[in-house]
Amino acid sequence: MLSKKEKLARLKIMRSEAIGSSTFWNFLEVYGSGEKLLKVLPTLYNSHIKISIKYDGSSDSSLQHFKLCSDEDIKEEFAALKEIGGRIVFFEDELYPPLLRNIPDPPPLLTLLGEKSRILDFYNRNIISVVGSRNSSIHANKFCSNLCSELSRANIVIVSGLARGIDANAHLGSLENGTIAVVAGGINVVYPQENAQLYKEIAKKGCIIAEMPYDTAPQPHFFPRRNRIIAGISYGTIVVEAAAQSGSLITARMALEYNRDVFAVPGFPLDPRSVGCNTLLKEGAILVQGPQDVLDYVENRKIMEKSLLESREPFAARISDYDVERTQGQIMKSLSSVPITIDELIAAIKVPPQEVLAALLKLELSNRIVRLHGQKVCLMLDG
Repeated sequence: MLSKKEKLARLKIMRSEAIGSSTFWNFLEVYGSGEKLLKVLPTLYNSHIKISIKYDGSSDSSLQHFKLCSDEDIKEEFAALKEIGGRIVFFEDELYPPLLRNIPDPPPLLTLLGEKSRILDFYNRNIISVVGSRNSSIHANKFCSNLCSELSRANIVIVSGLARGIDANAHLGSLENGTIAVVAGGINVVYPQENAQLYKEIAKKGCIIAEMPYDTAPQPHFFPRRNRIIAGISYGTIVVEAAAQSGSLITARMALEYNRDVFAVPGFPLDPRSVGCNTLLKEGAILVQGPQDVLDYVENRKIMEKSLLESREPFAARISDYDVERTQGQIMKSLSSVPITIDELIAAIKVPPQEVLAALLKLELSNRIVRLHGQKVCLMLDG
């Protein structure tokens, strides 16, 4: 358990400019605690000195600029959260989602809105994420709502992102029996506004989770980070409808890299909104034609739970110890317009698979590489 001073130090660090989760975990490894790190950050920021952090016995120096969050901002956030019934939850806390601790880049802290006993009950049940198109078809919306309604009645908690389309229908279908919304902005910011009433109902009957600070408006680059939480919090991800290039497919790839299962609902071949799901099925995703397909999978939950929670070393014990940017550089030098398999890439650059997968994900999110069928990758070409 973290002390009150350690929690305040970590909160202040994470609410400061230029500090993300990867930077925080790397610095925590170097300085040992948030309290110690907080003491040196003002010096680092004011002097603009170079910081050297060791990765696998080597070192990498880069100029870092930090602007610390003020004590007044922290007080205002606590007061605002108290007014709406929200709370800040740290990585080590009981209310932190258990499976999320095992992804490569877990948030050091989250903001939660919902009743404590209800949230803990959710964590003791099977959790499945549902994602899909914002511009979803009428048939897909109906299928999604019915699917999530049946699954939630079977004691499954549904997670989605509170977007319009498939997300909204996933929440509506599971609202009465258990749903979690992960938002891209601050815990109090409703986006899109058309889901304002749904947001209120989820806050009352379910749980809302945010990584970004209170009052933060959603930005495009926040959504991939939101998606990693959706993928990481659950045992599997169901994609109901998705175009060839969509955030839903990125969420599915994240789920695969976190060793979670991916499900897909087939769609009409000529509908562009079905291309992503049909591609996932071609690549080995689990076919979902109805709730029983998912329920059959859930019966193996105890086996999966043991695999995910016991056989894998928790992230806290293996804080990232490699240089992602250096691995990205090696990948970019090794790739061309000619596709190669990920296995060939790993053999060429001689970097552990988990490090290559993490770097590939970041390159894909920044549109610098393209993933193709057969686990192949190549450079993204201009035009």
